[in-house]
Formats: sequence, structure tokens, C-alpha cells
Amino acid sequence: MKWPNLFFVFATLGVAACTTYQGTPANPIERSLTWFSYLAGDDIRLACRSGRPDHYRFVYNGIYELQIRGYELTPVPGGADLTVRARGRSGLINRFTIDNPFGPWKLLQSQAHLDNPTAASIIEAYAAAIATSPPSAGQLLDSNEYYWIVAGCSAGKFTLNAFLDPKVNINALEFPRLLLAHDESGVPFRKAEFVEGFDDAVFTIQINRTGDNLSGRL
Repeated sequence: MKWPNLFFVFATLGVAACTTYQGTPANPIERSLTWFSYLAGDDIRLACRSGRPDHYRFVYNGIYELQIRGYELTPVPGGADLTVRARGRSGLINRFTIDNPFGPWKLLQSQAHLDNPTAASIIEAYAAAIATSPPSAGQLLDSNEYYWIVAGCSAGKFTLNAFLDPKVNINALEFPRLLLAHDESGVPFRKAEFVEGFDDAVFTIQINRTGDNLSGRL
């Protein structure tokens, strides 16, 4: 048994698209209200300028209702920190307790410190994926699909790139494999697969024509 997804409750009220993500959400309600902004990397874009540290956010949508994962890669002396947040199916009632009422929607977390060569290999694999994939600008991404969306600031330049299955064979991408090697969230990774007749309350995002923001949030 599962409960209604909190995201759709608030999206129906028309609130979700107008709240800016400013850091780690305190609870699933706040996450629902800032989800579009989180995907767009609004906080990363705001801080992105020459002389500021690089920052990457890799987000996996494995059908929103069934799995979401986020990987925050930020530089520190000697390497980079990787913060992982993930959940499987949303709204499972067996994760509810009085002490943890948001359990059905909670993201499980883990932290890892990466040395410079390891962090660089992830960025290099990401760059290779961009070079061999269709342009992200203008792409439509539905919540009942499988995709990666990556917001990044590098050398003072902000970019937003998406990898949508089956336009891209995302199961064969290298950067997810490297991220997962340091993922200790305990949430099994859900690979992209064909789902026939999957019924979901779909929401759609669209990357703008310049590939640096979301222009559509439906």
C-alpha cells in the first residue's frame, strides 16, 4: 500500500513551480515545493561565477514515482565530496512511524570523499556523454520516463544537460556507474527499462533553447 505522492498534492495547488531551492530540504514537503528549482540548479546558477568552486548536481529520474536519486559533487582540498540522496517507490506506508512521519517519502543519504583522480574521472565521463548525446536544449522530460539531468558550474559557466532514454542508452553511460561506485544510500539502482501501460500523474519539464535553464514546468 502507498499514499498519494506529496509532489502531486502541492503541484495541483500550483505552488511547486514558484519556490526556489536554496539548499538541502528539511523534509519531503519542502522538497516537493522546490523540486523544479532543484532540477534546474537554480542555487548553482546563482553562485556560478568566475573564481567560484565548480559544482555538479546529477539527478536520476527512474520514473519519479518509483525512484529518484541525486548526487552532489563539490570540490574540497585534495579532492571532492559526494553527497548521495535516493529513494525507491514513494509513499510506502510501511516506512511510516510516529517518530518519522515523513518516512514514506524520505530520501536516504550517504557521503563519500573522492580523491582528485576519482572526481576528475566522473567529470570526464560526463563530458564524454555530452559529446556523444543529442543536444539537450529544448528537450522535454516526463516524470514517467527514465533520464539523467545534470546542472553544473565549471570555470564560472553554468550548464544544464539531459540524457533521456531511449534517445540515449542511459544504461550504458559511464558517469552513472562511477557515481554508483560511491553510493552507500542502500537504495538499489533502478535501470531504465520499457514499462508498458504505466499509469502515473505525469509532470513535464523542458530545457530552454540555450541549455541553461528550464523553460517549461507543466
